[in-house]
Amino acid sequence: MSKSLSPEAVEALRRLNDVGVGQQAPQLAQSVTAELLAGGLIAEASGGDVEITCNGRQYLSGDCD
Repeated sequence: MSKSLSPEAVEALRRLNDVGVGQQAPQLAQSVTAELLAGGLIAEASGGDVEITCNGRQYLSGDCD
């Protein structure tokens, strides 16, 4: 069963998934960042940015439990 996320968090996760290597991640609202970090779907990267995790990609693909 997949975790329930707010629509804003799902959209943010999709945007992060589209970021290529070397590209800057989009700015996310603090509440959305906190929601995704708490779920383990994103991780803090260098420079205060965030990046999508494998769990985040699995969530988007529907492969998570």
